[in-house]
Amino acid sequence: MNPRKNMNVEVTMFGEFSITINGNQITGLTGHTKRVWLLIQYLLANRQQAVPIDTITEALWENNECSDPKNALKNLVYRARELLKEIYDNKNVDYIERTLGTYRWNNAIHCTIDSEQFVAQWKLGNDSMNSELDRIDAYEKAIALYRGEFLIKSSYSSWVVALDSYYSTIYFNCVINVCELLIAMNSYGRVIRIGEMALTYAPMEETIHKMLLQAYVVTGQRNKAFDHYNAYVNLCYKEQGTDVPQVIHQYYHELVNRIEQIEPDLFAIKNDLKEAESAVGAYFCDYDVFKSIYRVQARSIKRFGQSVFLVLFTLSNPAGEIPQHEVAQHSTSCLKSSITENLRKGDVVASFSATQFVVMLPLESYEDAEKVTKRILTKFRFCYRKSDIKITHRINAIDSVE
Repeated sequence: MNPRKNMNVEVTMFGEFSITINGNQITGLTGHTKRVWLLIQYLLANRQQAVPIDTITEALWENNECSDPKNALKNLVYRARELLKEIYDNKNVDYIERTLGTYRWNNAIHCTIDSEQFVAQWKLGNDSMNSELDRIDAYEKAIALYRGEFLIKSSYSSWVVALDSYYSTIYFNCVINVCELLIAMNSYGRVIRIGEMALTYAPMEETIHKMLLQAYVVTGQRNKAFDHYNAYVNLCYKEQGTDVPQVIHQYYHELVNRIEQIEPDLFAIKNDLKEAESAVGAYFCDYDVFKSIYRVQARSIKRFGQSVFLVLFTLSNPAGEIPQHEVAQHSTSCLKSSITENLRKGDVVASFSATQFVVMLPLESYEDAEKVTKRILTKFRFCYRKSDIKITHRINAIDSVE
């Protein structure tokens, strides 16, 4: 009987690496076994070919870290074979084969690898000869197989980085293609499920944000579309120090403006407008929304005799210039929380630029606005104690509109 006939190896490359042989699993790459694991991973990732010894040593010792790489590799192969036997010891099976100056994984052993299955399903999804339902099914199977970064604990190796980039590109190709097919079928619930999961892996992916916004609006979740758009605005400021891409900004407002739904139930409209009960502090919104609220306030000032003040907070370095990206990230996050947490629910806040916030305060007097501003500045300095940031502010009363 062929000793390899009843052998079954299952390998997970996405997220946490694991190898299971006939039901016995081992995970983790710690201590002195780290490079041994890297060898096993490399041979599995390249198992369709016999790899020359020089190619393997270059992959494992990238910067000439080893004075005698060929002998080191021979020792590493021995340790890898012993480690694999610890998982499942079959004395008649050699997991790693050597022939004519090459090493390779023994493909006579039945082996399934999630990254290989992932690519196979992606190719089925891309095949236009298949029906749309079969293509959707293939894409969804590929998406389910992707559990995050490829060999995440071995990402210090350039060959791992290259493959991770390749697989992440395939993953987002699957996501975008399947969402386009689902949108054509008006299956927006599945678009939302797939899109939300995809953003956990790459939160800045523009196309997925567009598809999610469309799905929220079409399914009547306008509040969710608004919250998602604002979360993306905040993320852009936090991660890149910039506003959302103009294409997303325009797309969002076009979507909202072309809603053609008639809602006869005032109670339903009231629920749609209602802010979450858990919301505390000032109302943080997109700058376009802020402008609309400003215009309403300006029109009502004369009629109701109220006073409303604008406060502009600006962060800069000590020389008065825009701070470096990492400094701006941390300081703007502190300023935003200092503002929103120290104002009332009736106050409104928006990002005016990457390092500026504008606040609208309905108050009795200029002195009251100064007190509120001072409280925010004190809170900011408690939160951000470094001397590499200067914060300035300006206060102006809103002029009434005739």
